[in-house]
Amino acid sequence: MFRKIASLSVALVVAGGVMIAVPADAAAKISNGVACKKSGQTTKTSGGTYRCTTNPLTTSKKLTWLSIDCVNSATAAVASQRSAATTAANFKAQLPVIDLGITTETANKAELQLKLDEANKRLVAAQTKLAAATTDADKKVLTTAVGSWTSATRAYASKIRNIDLTIRKLEAAKLAATNKPAELAANVADARANAALICTKGF
Repeated sequence: MFRKIASLSVALVVAGGVMIAVPADAAAKISNGVACKKSGQTTKTSGGTYRCTTNPLTTSKKLTWLSIDCVNSATAAVASQRSAATTAANFKAQLPVIDLGITTETANKAELQLKLDEANKRLVAAQTKLAAATTDADKKVLTTAVGSWTSATRAYASKIRNIDLTIRKLEAAKLAATNKPAELAANVADARANAALICTKGF
């Protein structure tokens, strides 16, 4: 009889221990931010898959459980930040080159404009002389001159239009290079904010 009572007591104690252990385990529910020990370990819960790792969004080396969505979004946000820094530096380095291009093309345009103005003067003078010419020989020479200066004015005008187009492209590139860092910074901020939301502790 005594042995039966003793066995029953042991069984109750064991059962009681099991009953106590279940709520304690449940209290340590895996979610974002819960401490863990083995880096790289993964586990599945009703809320999704979690990995034991450090949070890429912080400098902390503490290992915690993070959802795979959190890890992926945080890693992507950090990568985009690094990429944005490199891209912004490249755009900044382009600005002096673009400015030099604009200055050079503007000087070329001014030089061609002087040549165009002079060609137009010569053309008008040749046309005036042609209108007043009385001999066939003079008319032939002046007709040739008018044709030559007409071609010259068209060529200079065409080159000036091309330069204008190049300057507009350079100015657009300068505007993009100037504004791009701010755009990149805004994109990075959005990516980090979204990642932080996904990585909210307790989720």
